[in-house]
Amino acid sequence: MISKNYLEFVNEQKEYFLENIQPTFKNTWTDSIWVGGSNGSGWLISRSGKTYLNFGVIKNLKGIENFEIDEEFQIFMKSVIVLSYRQSNKRASPQKLYAEMLVLKRWYSALVQHTQNYHACSLTTEVLNIAFNCLFENSSKTNLPDHAGSFIRIQKMINHYGFTESQLEFVHDLKYINRQNRTPNAKRTKALIDQLELDESDLESNKLVSVQTFINIVALSGLCQTTSEKIALNFLLLLIITGFRSTEAILLKRNALIKKKIIDPITQEHLTLDGVQQYSIGIRYHGAKGVGERIHWLEPTAGKLAEIIFESVEQLTKEYRAQIQYIKSKKIVDFLPLELDEIPGDEIVLEDLIDTIFKVREISEYNYRVNYRAILLPSVKKIPVLKEIKIGNKINTYYLKKDINNYIKSLTPNFTSGSPFVHVLNSNGVNEEILYEDLLFLHEYKSLNFSRKFSHKSNIIPFTCTTINNFLGGGQNLSVFEKYYLKENDTEYSKLSTHIPRHNINTFLALSGLSEHLQALLMGRIDIKQNQYYQHVALKHRKIAASLFEKFDLIRSEHKENYLHPNPVESIKHDGFMYFSKDLDLENNLKMNLQSFDNKHDISEHIKKSFFEDIFSDITEAFNELSHSDLPKADSLVERHAYLHPLPFGGCMRDVTVHDCPKRMACQSGDKCGNFTITHRKGELENLESMINSLTVNYQKTLSIVQYDKSYTHMLSEIKNKISNLNVVKERALSKRNDLTPIRIFDYIDENIKLPHTLSELFAIEQHKIESSKA
Repeated sequence: MISKNYLEFVNEQKEYFLENIQPTFKNTWTDSIWVGGSNGSGWLISRSGKTYLNFGVIKNLKGIENFEIDEEFQIFMKSVIVLSYRQSNKRASPQKLYAEMLVLKRWYSALVQHTQNYHACSLTTEVLNIAFNCLFENSSKTNLPDHAGSFIRIQKMINHYGFTESQLEFVHDLKYINRQNRTPNAKRTKALIDQLELDESDLESNKLVSVQTFINIVALSGLCQTTSEKIALNFLLLLIITGFRSTEAILLKRNALIKKKIIDPITQEHLTLDGVQQYSIGIRYHGAKGVGERIHWLEPTAGKLAEIIFESVEQLTKEYRAQIQYIKSKKIVDFLPLELDEIPGDEIVLEDLIDTIFKVREISEYNYRVNYRAILLPSVKKIPVLKEIKIGNKINTYYLKKDINNYIKSLTPNFTSGSPFVHVLNSNGVNEEILYEDLLFLHEYKSLNFSRKFSHKSNIIPFTCTTINNFLGGGQNLSVFEKYYLKENDTEYSKLSTHIPRHNINTFLALSGLSEHLQALLMGRIDIKQNQYYQHVALKHRKIAASLFEKFDLIRSEHKENYLHPNPVESIKHDGFMYFSKDLDLENNLKMNLQSFDNKHDISEHIKKSFFEDIFSDITEAFNELSHSDLPKADSLVERHAYLHPLPFGGCMRDVTVHDCPKRMACQSGDKCGNFTITHRKGELENLESMINSLTVNYQKTLSIVQYDKSYTHMLSEIKNKISNLNVVKERALSKRNDLTPIRIFDYIDENIKLPHTLSELFAIEQHKIESSKA
């Protein structure tokens, strides 16, 4: 029997296909073959390869006979492929979707053979196990973890819609092993960390923010779409920089931010740095566990972020406060919004509830003016219907305003209390009333329940711990990480609870060596003994940091002589990074990193695109002067000087391949030369630093000789001048490097490598650097 949920699932994907995919896609929903790859179009086009999604037949699959696929199952397969594409934020490649189609074909084969049924609603866990066993016997063992991951990913999508007779529960214990090549640094890191012999379970890293989760949190700042999502993300960011308990953040007031002028102790005037007035930033909050009202002072960088958070949330919640104030302005005679009050009479039609009582989400994916009845009816069934009038094919459903008001009141308990829009806080035996409109964080009821297609716009309420924990994946509901497909690893989505950021800050403070009383003071804690737990975790991290540095110091000394990289490619292999400029396109960024220019025209174009720098200042000045009167002549000028002969560091703008170098490449040892320029290619800065270090060593040796033999004084002076010249070049190179964005080219993260996993481990390493330099 075909379930209603299945029909909704298929219709949703088909509607999305027709509205968002079909306009740029050559194939149609009814076609049995969708063409992708280099021959594809729209969503299935890619630069290389030819991919054919053939839904009609099973052919040449190992361990499975060739036969045709039932048309209804083809529709199911197409729906899964479309949903997978949507869940990947429209980034899924045709090859990935093709691999998922092969998995579905194996499911179909097992379904038909095991149950003689042809419909996806008949899928069971046993069918999936049969399909995987067949795959296990006929596939490379190295690919099995990937296949199992596809099984689980598709299974989760199906379970979300709930159209199978029972929940699918396929599981596997295969650990994913990334077989990509590692850079030399990563290989050495793995070898070192494997020798630490630490029990990682003691670290309880699940109670700390992992590096990957932190990256995913940053990614959310550009992904969150709805107002409530953005407010909740700001809530999380505030927890991360302050370490507040969730209840403390929930009860923050709009005016909680404190800016205190920093006074210069000498002039007694407002202190300024680089023309910017300086402030101490604090947040006044109600401390939990009997702490009472206090102020949490922030360090300067966090203080600026806190200001941004307060300003952002103030703007995002402006409409919510206006609604609360409107209800109060009419003495709370009812909870109907202004838009409904402006409708004359006591009757309201169903359409009037949209964008007044209900906010339908994902409007681009749901033509809600057509489907609003299906979306809202499960909820409005609780409201008595006054009458229904049929006009043509349309049915108008009418309700009384008083029944709508009763429905609004029934959703949130506070609305039926004697003091609606008021939170009563009991602090040390004293009750304090906090008005909703004075709170910083507000949201619409059910607006963070991502499994629902609408929220209750009429019910403005504060956050609760449960709401935020569900949003972050700490509960049973769909989390924001799942919604935007942000994973911790290949099989799990990121998740955290509201207390984890506090745990993180506690560990940071313990790692920093701060005194017991200051730790307790900063965390709003009365019982100093609670510090001990975080000190235990900190000791573990210190052990990791110390061991890593001890081993890496050994590596540095062993490989110091071999540090020079003969070319940019070797430099990239060494650390896996390239550095990109926002002012250059991809092609010119690659050419800058690799210095891979094909001809003089390429070099001249690169020089012109680099006029924003000062490395070609003479040519830039001449070009700008000529371009006003004779642009072709200006272009010819640049091309005439378009030589960039690569050197260990920098490049020569003289055609040395024809005319040789009259100074015998003296620029590479620190002498000045008008033809020398830096290029910002990969490895250049490191090679430059290596030369400076080498000259410095020679300087120290010569200095010790000069004490006994004054004839070496001139040599000492020359070496000193060379070091000075190269330091000027290094300063320019560093200045440019700071403006570039590092991009990792090789992804060598492996779950088997015990690299730093949490932010506190990275903090421990940085703290170890500070303590080592002081020592």
